Amino acid sequence: MAKKKSQALHGISGDLAHILGTQRLQELSGLARLRRLWGKVVGEMMASRTEPLFLKPGEGGSHILVIAVTHSTMAQEIVFLRDHIRRACFEHAGIGRISKIYTEVRVDAGFKEVVQPVATQSISWQQKKQLARELKGINDGTLRRAMFKARLAQLTYQKEFE
Repeated sequence: MAKKKSQALHGISGDLAHILGTQRLQELSGLARLRRLWGKVVGEMMASRTEPLFLKPGEGGSHILVIAVTHSTMAQEIVFLRDHIRRACFEHAGIGRISKIYTEVRVDAGFKEVVQPVATQSISWQQKKQLARELKGINDGTLRRAMFKARLAQLTYQKEFE
């Protein structure tokens, strides 16, 4: 009989705890939960410009949370939200005492929305020639080229409705 996914992960958890140490595994698990909930903790706008990077051990069993930010303005917002972040770390991510929160400026910080590629249509040589014929009556060459490129882009990206 096959094991359930949760049972398999529970077995791996013991092995990882043996390799990493129980304390470090709990920190990594808590950080993973915090990253997953980050948009709810700080809001979607802040989550697109900030992200929790890692936890470091602090004094007396506490933790230091390092958060990447895209700009110093976001670092200031993190300072304003520090009590809320500490509470969310404890309540939702299971991370005990956070004694300090540091920020680190990184251009690529934040959780970006995955953008789906746009489907394009291939335009045949015959269609391009037909389009050029339709525009040959326009005397201004710059305008004619701009109109050709615009119409070609329109044909390339138009969606067919059935």
